[in-house]
Amino acid sequence: MSIPTIAGSEPGKPGSNVTGILWMVAATFIAVSTHAMIRHVAENEMHPFQVGFFYNVFTMLIIVPMVLGNGAGFLRTRRHGLMFVRAVLHLASMLLFYVGLTLAPLAAASALTFLAPLFAVLLAAIFLREGFPVRRIIALIVGFTGMLIIVQPGPSALDTGALYFVGAASLWGAVLLIIKILSRTESSATITAWMALMMAPLALLPAIPVWITPSLSDIGWLAAAGFLGAFAQWALTQALRTGSTNAVMPIDFLRLVWGALIGFAIFTEVPDIYTWIGGMVIFGSSTWLAWRERAAAREVVSAKFERSPFSEVKKLNGGQP
Repeated sequence: MSIPTIAGSEPGKPGSNVTGILWMVAATFIAVSTHAMIRHVAENEMHPFQVGFFYNVFTMLIIVPMVLGNGAGFLRTRRHGLMFVRAVLHLASMLLFYVGLTLAPLAAASALTFLAPLFAVLLAAIFLREGFPVRRIIALIVGFTGMLIIVQPGPSALDTGALYFVGAASLWGAVLLIIKILSRTESSATITAWMALMMAPLALLPAIPVWITPSLSDIGWLAAAGFLGAFAQWALTQALRTGSTNAVMPIDFLRLVWGALIGFAIFTEVPDIYTWIGGMVIFGSSTWLAWRERAAAREVVSAKFERSPFSEVKKLNGGQP
């Protein structure tokens, strides 16, 4: 996912990069572990829609007190409509992903989630008119080629579970775009709080028609998944806060590795060669695009600085500000 760098304590130094990488390793492992827990419950008797409801309830019980501990002022917003749209799309993405988990290997789930930032770039170019420079066109073509390698869209080899993951990634790309728009006027705490408050009640609606009485074991697994999911998000934030994005984000590829290892250890899954190749292609294209986008942004800032009055002062001082 395309995640902006979070300001922190001198990211980019070797020591801080090592710390950031370790946090990223933890974030990827915990995130894939929660997917395994959710799949375990969904493969039991509980429908993925009901799993989604309980997961959101436990996530809400964790996130909301943390956010509101700093004061209910975080709930002040004038963008309730966009918050609601974000919650609906986020929930739809989550439910598609959970259904996919019951139909396809964990490694395929991890590989196809790398598509989300590419979908976000595509949607931003269309709806925010950010354009299609050559770097984006190349990344999109390469990334979606990786998707076709995994999905294998032939009449006899079509992977239905993989299609659910593609749908989930496309909706998550739309969520990333909405978060980008909301972040212009709302704080991260506000966006997170409204997400948690809206998604749990919304998730109840599709869960009611498939409702069964959950066992204590299933409740325990989902509580653990909700807690660990929140911790994985926090670990990701810590990774980006302490390390540079260039050092930390390539470690996100470990999600594919963890998916393969956990899938084999728990569900006796062996991902095929197409999943590995397609996952590497998608990850490589999204990582390359993120690097090129940052380089382009630095060039724009540099060009603006060179045209500013301050640049003339710097020249007169022998290059020193």
